[in-house]
Order: sequence, then C-alpha cells, then structure tokens
Amino acid sequence: MKKILITIFCLLPWLGGCSSWGGISLVHSPDIEQGNIITPEMVALLEPGMSQRQVRFALGTPMLTDVFHEQRWDYLFSVKRRNEPIEIKRFSVFFDGEYLSRYSGDIEPAQNIESTQEKRELVVSVPDYDGDLGILEKLWYSMGFGETD
Repeated sequence: MKKILITIFCLLPWLGGCSSWGGISLVHSPDIEQGNIITPEMVALLEPGMSQRQVRFALGTPMLTDVFHEQRWDYLFSVKRRNEPIEIKRFSVFFDGEYLSRYSGDIEPAQNIESTQEKRELVVSVPDYDGDLGILEKLWYSMGFGETD
C-alpha cells in the first residue's frame, strides 16, 4: 500500500493540471495577442502624402503617440503562444506636418495588392420557396391567427 501511495505522489507533478511534461499540458493556455494587428495589405495602402486621418483609417489608432515626437506614430503587436517566446512586431509612420512622409518597421507591404482587392461578381440563382411551413408558422396557424392559402 505504501509503495502505491509513494508512486502516486511521485507521479502527481506530471499529472497535475498546472504542470507540463514534454510539451503536453492538461491546462489550456490560449494565445495572447496584444496591440495593433498590421497586415502587409494594410501597409500596401499607405502612400506618401496621405493625411493623418487617412492613415488612421488604413491602420487604426496608433498604440503609442509620443508627446515629444508628435510627427511619429508607433504601432506595436505582440503574440505569446504556448511553449514559444513572445513575438513582437513594430511599425512606425512618420509625418511631415499633417501628411505622411515615410514608414518603417517589421512589416513589408504586400506586392500584389491589386489582385487581392479585385472585385469579383458572383451570381447565384436562388429558387423560389415552395416548401412546407416552418415550425413557428405551423404553430401560429394552428392557434387560429392566420389563414393558410
């Protein structure tokens, strides 16, 4: 009996909910994303000469606005995945007065933005409904509130 208890207590740390053994954990730990998500397609929309309002529409409100550097907006994004180090991406836009002069950071613009934004028309034929009444309609008519055709 003592050997069984000793074995259970020795194995308990590996079977516990808060521990992980060999990358296997019994507790779910979700990915944690913080900051502004900036995609290459969003960066491809930027052009020198855009107003601050247009840049805010394309990228969103900046994560950091420095009081001492009002002509620079910083966008930060970090992701923490289970059993991996934190991944941090930085992106900055620089203004000359009210207009965009340049941008820099970890995200490169997408190359084929025209093909991804190409509008496609999809035509779908939907047949007329000629089926039975739904559950609520049947109940409504059975209570005498409506007339069936």
